[in-house]
Amino acid sequence: MSQHFFSSQLRQQLSKLSTWLFLLTTILLHIVLLESAGLKEWTPKPTLEDLPNITVSLRPSTEALPPTEDKAKLSPKQSTPIAKAPRPQATKAAQIETKTEDLAIPASESAVKETSEVVEPKPTEIQAPIDEKSAEALPEFSLRVPESAEMQMEITHTKVNGNPTTGVGSLSWERANGKYRLSIEAGINLLITNLNLLTITSEGHIDLFGLTPVISNDIRRTRPATAIHFNHTEKTISFSASNKIVAMENGAQDAVSVLLQLAAIGNAKEPQLTAGKELTIQVAEGRDATPFLFRVIGEEEIDSKLAAETGKLMTVHVSRPPKPGFYNSQLDIWFAPSLGWYPVQIRNTESNGSVTNQVVVALKQKINREN
Repeated sequence: MSQHFFSSQLRQQLSKLSTWLFLLTTILLHIVLLESAGLKEWTPKPTLEDLPNITVSLRPSTEALPPTEDKAKLSPKQSTPIAKAPRPQATKAAQIETKTEDLAIPASESAVKETSEVVEPKPTEIQAPIDEKSAEALPEFSLRVPESAEMQMEITHTKVNGNPTTGVGSLSWERANGKYRLSIEAGINLLITNLNLLTITSEGHIDLFGLTPVISNDIRRTRPATAIHFNHTEKTISFSASNKIVAMENGAQDAVSVLLQLAAIGNAKEPQLTAGKELTIQVAEGRDATPFLFRVIGEEEIDSKLAAETGKLMTVHVSRPPKPGFYNSQLDIWFAPSLGWYPVQIRNTESNGSVTNQVVVALKQKINREN
C-alpha cells in the first residue's frame, strides 16, 4: 500500500514536473518567437547617409541657362554622353538614379540648344557709305509736283510760205495717292464739235525722281496706235512700234510727262530753272529713247489770255535746241511761276521750218486734299 502510495505520489509529481516542463518549453518557444519577431521588426534601416545621392534639376525648357553656365553645372557624364555598361541592380534607389541621369541629359542639351538659337543676337548689318555710283543715282534736282489741273489750248500750225491752220487742244493733269495720269489732245475746231486728231497719254507713279512713267500711248487718226513701256524692275524701255529695247536712266520721261517733270523742277522751293542752267533728261518717243538737253533761256514776258487785266504774263523760257543725230526739231516751253509752274505755251519748230504753237487760254487748278 505504501508502495502504491509512493508510486501514485511519484506519478503525481512526475505529472506535475512534465506539466511544468511543457509550460516552460511553451514559454521558451513563445519567447523565442517573440524575440525573433522583434529582431525582424527592429532590424536597423539604412539611414539617409547610406542611400545613394539623387539630384534632380527641374528647369523650364524655354528658360534654360546659357550654354557656358550649363556646361559648367553639368556633370562629366552629362556634358559628354557615352555608352554605359550595364550596372548591377543593387537597389531601387540606384535604378532611380540611373533613369534620372538618362532623362536629364537630353533635356538639358535640348534646352541649351534652344536657348542658343533664341538668345544669341543676330549680327548687325552695317550700311556702307554712299559711294560715287550711289551718289550718281540720287536726283540732280529737288522736285515738287504741281497740283492737278485742266488746261484748254489754242493750236496754230504754220508751214513755210503757207497759211496758218488753227485747232484746239487740251492738257489734263491728274495726281493722287502717289500716281498720276497726263494726256494731251489736239484736233480741229469745227462748227458743231471738235475733231480729235491726236491723243498722247502718260501714266505712272510719283517718287523721289518726280514723275515715273509706266506706260505712254500715242493715238492718231492717220496711223495705228503705239505704246511705250517702262520696266522699272529691269530698268528698260520697250516700244510697240519696234523691237528695240533701251536701257532706262533714272528720271526717264516720255514726250508728255517731260513737260510736268520740268514744271516739278521749277516748282521746287529753291530756284533751279535759272538763266543759263542746263539739264539732260532721257525722253522716250516713237521708236527710241534719247537724252534731251534743255537749256534755260531766262525770264520772258509773253502775251497770254491767262492775265486778264494786263494780257501779259511773266514766264521762264526753257529750250531744247536741235541736236544732229538725235533730233532735228527745236522745242520751246514757257512756264508760269505765278500759276504753279504749269506750261502755258509750247512751240515745236521742225527742221523744214514748219511751226506748231500751243497756247493755254484757260486754266483750272484742282487741289486734291489726299495728296
